[in-house]
Amino acid sequence: MIMLTGLFVATIVLFAIFAVVALYVGYADIFYTKLSLAVIMALLLTLYRYSYNTPLFALLFLILIEFESVSAMFGGHFYDFVTIYPFFSIFGFFFFFTLRTALWLTLGHYVFWIAFALYNYNENADNPVFHLVPLMNMVSTTLVVILIAFLYHISTEVTYKRLEHANKQKELLIKEIHHRIKNNLNKIASMLGLQILRLRRGRADSIEEILTKNKLRIQTMAMVHEALYKAADLESVEAAGYIENLIDLIQKSYGRTISTKIRADGISLPLETMLKLGMILNELYTNTLKHAHGVQSGQPEVEITLVEKEGRCQLFYRQVGQEKVDLRSLKKGSGLGMTLVRLSAEEMDGSLEVRTEDHVLLFDITFKCA
Repeated sequence: MIMLTGLFVATIVLFAIFAVVALYVGYADIFYTKLSLAVIMALLLTLYRYSYNTPLFALLFLILIEFESVSAMFGGHFYDFVTIYPFFSIFGFFFFFTLRTALWLTLGHYVFWIAFALYNYNENADNPVFHLVPLMNMVSTTLVVILIAFLYHISTEVTYKRLEHANKQKELLIKEIHHRIKNNLNKIASMLGLQILRLRRGRADSIEEILTKNKLRIQTMAMVHEALYKAADLESVEAAGYIENLIDLIQKSYGRTISTKIRADGISLPLETMLKLGMILNELYTNTLKHAHGVQSGQPEVEITLVEKEGRCQLFYRQVGQEKVDLRSLKKGSGLGMTLVRLSAEEMDGSLEVRTEDHVLLFDITFKCA
């Protein structure tokens, strides 16, 4: 719409200028021709602004340009005032119409101008416009223009399809983001609901502890989206960097630091999987900070290892300590933390195993990587 409107305006101005020049030098016939074309173009532009039928008015515009070029060929002095040479119409065919329509219009244009030129070559041998060399130049130039216009149309179509595909991808991405945000809000609402139930039963932590834990749970989810936003790949999150940032956040929130070793090199996980894994690590590491009593100097108190093999991922969370752990009570614990760990593992279609090995409490979680 903008392109065709601009062409109409530019052509009206050019025709008006040529009309004034023709009147000044005394060519009355050219003056009336150019002025009439300018008026007709202005009328078409006005109608176009109401209908916005681009193919129709583009065709009418090109027909007028063809008429202007033909009229310029007839008189001896007319060709001094040619505004747009005929072969420029070809670009209009390929710009405003489909490839098939443009090819047919180009063929008709080319046949007409060859016939017109050959006829005038035989009938007006004295007119230099229709000498053999100018005619051959017109034919060869038109062929080159057709080739360029064809390639331009193909490249434009390819670019348009790529942009259209990218636009659809963005629409899908926006819908997916809204869907994920809705899911996350539902998860937050569910966690708060469980916390309310525990409060009613009198088995909840202190208010400060409740707020701290819920704050960390929300930040755990937000960090996944932040990692995804900063990454070049919008489908997955790099695990090692995310886990390191999560552990640092938890330590700062509790104002306590323990020795932690993390290994998850080269593994990236989808957003939903990373969200669930983040929830699991948040609950386990928060519990460790509250209950760990320290170990031998130089030995890490927590080891977090994430490995991948044949499409399955395995998370090992090792907590080293001197205290004896009641595995039965831990596995069947009704606390919100362990409940979230079990539910998150199930949502990942995974399995959770808890065991002890020489003063080491080990959480072994196997799940689908994708």
